[in-house]
Amino acid sequence: MENVIEKAKPQGKKYKFKVRNEAFETENQFITGREVLEAAGLIPPNAYKLDLKMKGNHYQEIGLDEVVDLSNPGIEKFTYISRDQSEG
Repeated sequence: MENVIEKAKPQGKKYKFKVRNEAFETENQFITGREVLEAAGLIPPNAYKLDLKMKGNHYQEIGLDEVVDLSNPGIEKFTYISRDQSEG
């Protein structure tokens, strides 16, 4: 018996990311902090501080015009805080 592998019809690759626990998809490999916030409905984006969760439970702040590559293994996870929210 012969194994036949059919080639899938080319479709745009989807890249996934999460903002808090809400999942999103895009066809763009590269996405800006502004686009992440807008996708999550956080308007205006400059009213929020966006962080990317890194390995080891560390966070990296992502600027509005900073580009994130979504092609890395796994799903990029973002969190945010309102800029007018005070700590403590």
